[in-house]
Amino acid sequence: MFKLIANTAAICSLASNIIEAGRMGYRQAIAGAKAELAIKDIRDYTGDSLLNVPSDKYDGMKKIIRESDATAGLFEAKGAIKGFFRGALEGMKDNWLTAISSGVTLFAKSKTVKTIGLVGMAATTAWNLITNGTNLFVDKDGIEK
Repeated sequence: MFKLIANTAAICSLASNIIEAGRMGYRQAIAGAKAELAIKDIRDYTGDSLLNVPSDKYDGMKKIIRESDATAGLFEAKGAIKGFFRGALEGMKDNWLTAISSGVTLFAKSKTVKTIGLVGMAATTAWNLITNGTNLFVDKDGIEK
């Protein structure tokens, strides 16, 4: 019975860490795609404003090329991929110790090692709850001024 409870707790803990990293990665992927596309647009419009020959005809040609740009999707994809991995790593940064404790609990054969893993999971989860959930360690001097 202990083994079942320990493994269930470890699986739930790992799943919550993976879900959190995935959600943070998703948010960063959206922001990264928008930022990459914005940088591309700024480069395009800056280049358009510098006409080699000041002419309505060439200005019209650049406008057609800019508005039919097929590479915009590539820039968005590049920004989204970079953003996803940045966000996922950021999501795992605070949860790596909990993930290791969960892995030890899940894959350990002996009851002693499983117990150590459970204690590690409980301690890191409690620490994260205290530091992130209650804001006890937030510098309130900056807020009150």
